[in-house]
Amino acid sequence: MENRQSTINGILEKIVFKNPESGYMVGKLRMTDNTYVTIVGNVFELQCGEELEVKGKWTVNRTYGKQFEVSSVSASIPVTEKGIEDYLGSGVIKGIGPAMASRIVDYFGKNTINVLDNDPESLSCIEGIGEKRIKQIMQSWQKHRNTRNVMMTLQSYGISNTYAMKIYNTYGENAENVIKVNPYRLAEDIFGIGFKIADDIAGRAGIPRDSIFRVKSGIIYILRRAEDGGHCYLPYESIIDSSLDFLGVGLPLLNNAIDELGREEKIIIMDDGDIRRVYLKGLYIAEKYVGEKIQEIINSKFSDGKAKRDKSSYRKIIMELAKLKNIELDDIQVESIINALMEKIIIITGSPGTGKSTILNFIIKILESENKKVLMAAPTGRASKRMTETTGRESKTIHRLLNFNPKLNKFLKNDKNPIEADTVIIDEASMLDIRLTKNLLSAFKENTNLIFVGDIDQLPPVGPGYVLGDLIRSGVIPVAELKRIYRQEGGSQIIRNAHRVRDGEFPYIKNSEAGDFYFIEKNDPEKTVDLIINLLTDKIPSRLHMDPLRDVQVLVPTNKGICGVINLNLRIQDAINPGEGGLYYGNRVFRTGDRVIQLKNNYEKEIYNGDIGIIHKIDNEINELHINFDGRIIKYSFYEIDEINHSYAISIHKSQGSEFRCVIIPLLTSHYMLLQRNLLYTALTRARELAILIGSKKAIGMAVNKNVVEKRFTGLREMLQNL
Repeated sequence: MENRQSTINGILEKIVFKNPESGYMVGKLRMTDNTYVTIVGNVFELQCGEELEVKGKWTVNRTYGKQFEVSSVSASIPVTEKGIEDYLGSGVIKGIGPAMASRIVDYFGKNTINVLDNDPESLSCIEGIGEKRIKQIMQSWQKHRNTRNVMMTLQSYGISNTYAMKIYNTYGENAENVIKVNPYRLAEDIFGIGFKIADDIAGRAGIPRDSIFRVKSGIIYILRRAEDGGHCYLPYESIIDSSLDFLGVGLPLLNNAIDELGREEKIIIMDDGDIRRVYLKGLYIAEKYVGEKIQEIINSKFSDGKAKRDKSSYRKIIMELAKLKNIELDDIQVESIINALMEKIIIITGSPGTGKSTILNFIIKILESENKKVLMAAPTGRASKRMTETTGRESKTIHRLLNFNPKLNKFLKNDKNPIEADTVIIDEASMLDIRLTKNLLSAFKENTNLIFVGDIDQLPPVGPGYVLGDLIRSGVIPVAELKRIYRQEGGSQIIRNAHRVRDGEFPYIKNSEAGDFYFIEKNDPEKTVDLIINLLTDKIPSRLHMDPLRDVQVLVPTNKGICGVINLNLRIQDAINPGEGGLYYGNRVFRTGDRVIQLKNNYEKEIYNGDIGIIHKIDNEINELHINFDGRIIKYSFYEIDEINHSYAISIHKSQGSEFRCVIIPLLTSHYMLLQRNLLYTALTRARELAILIGSKKAIGMAVNKNVVEKRFTGLREMLQNL
């Protein structure tokens, strides 16, 4: 019966658990034969005593046994005296508790519901119910009935219980009117309801396909989809082409919709002669602000009021400090340090092993000797932690630096409450998207210095924009580019091969017992997975004395497929951390000792996208995970588990800003859609002591030869050049 759609009927006897925000419920349904069934799922305002018709499927939870997973439910007000008493005594109506419900039903019997609907004043016959309580009961009963009616109406449009709850919570009793007039508002107002869901609802509501509401919503959807792909704008012609195909309407209507969106200031249209750019308003504001703020910083004075500093005195200080630390600096490094101290804003860029951390430590030391306040931050928690390790000084995530308040959903550091610092250093700047950069710069005083540190050859940011690349290519900001390899006197094969890949050369794959880079040729995905399991369970721990759970990370180009993140996590978990128990969530099981990764920023927990932890404990009584993130035990309720996933294997994109003792990189021709130079380069540069590349030479060649840098439509470079 599992996975087959079924319908069951019964009376809701008990609500075991209810999440008021999501509507998720666990309940006990008494069937006609007096047996009980556990029902689970997102439902609307159900109360004990109601007669339910529940549609869904049977599932088996390994912890809780057989359950019925709800897809939709219809409820009837109970008709038996016991059912009415349970219903009213559940707390659904303010002013009526279990004892009062019993007295009311004793007096009115099966006519109780009719009394509440049509003659609530008759309740005054019941001892303890006065005029004030009758008014409270009337208001609560009417609100409850209205809520039920709206929710039932929403379901008639084919809207799931989950979305119906969100829609009602957003619009209240006006929800049906919104759907009848302009259901595309749902895509704008409610997280999780995109254009396609709204379009499906609109079709059921009889909204025509050439409705101006539909066309405008479709254009916004296309722009948001472009934003998800990293773009800040789309050329006008591109939007027209995409809309003609996607929406299936005529050109005059599209032009009219774009003009109307412009008048409503939901989009910004910029025409610079060569190209007509269409922005979502927020992205245009962000790009424009960043360009103007960068210029403002460049043109401002230093915090001590000086416009320039003495270059010769800095050179002398640097050489004395280098002698004291017994570090030999070349001319490029010395000039980079001097420029960082003399410029209001500078970019320090270079591949791993080229000495970025070395010159950064010199810069910090000299600034601190001048009693300057230096703050450091990075886009992710792991990148921030690495910065702390390499400098010996506190580093924060950018969100912590800007004091993000999750309850208010805003940064408390801004133009009215700026950061107090003489210099701010931002590491892993290649990960900066345009929105985060805008929030960062808005908290800067004009006399605060800014140093960006990053590797331009890594993957671009996940969010919209190409900030570091645009800043470098603009020619407006000084750039200190480090090229010479210093790490391990240039003897690291990881670093050498990363540079070869970056430069379009095939990596040197001749293995050496003393090397830090190994290539193992495999062409079959199944055999590749078997080899990874063998490395993790045998060869790496026995020969290299590394802990496969804490020291080794498998990095994969894609999530799907035999050699993708999803399958590898299942296989590795069964090999490294097998067991029968655990907490089941969908088709995943979490066990004590599992390694997991945070998938989104959670500012209340101060855990960020990409943070990796180990499950410390599972509380099956309340379905709660306790996860150890670098010594901090963070609790996750059942409804927060969608924020984490297993991390025995993670995507290369997710690894940005991180570093691991050992990385294993499977690279096969089956990954061909995603193979490109900066992907392999990024994966290799995540390894600190050992990189193991498994796959085919053909796949490596495909990656090395594909240097089609992702084209992003961004305007920051031009904005900087034209200011």
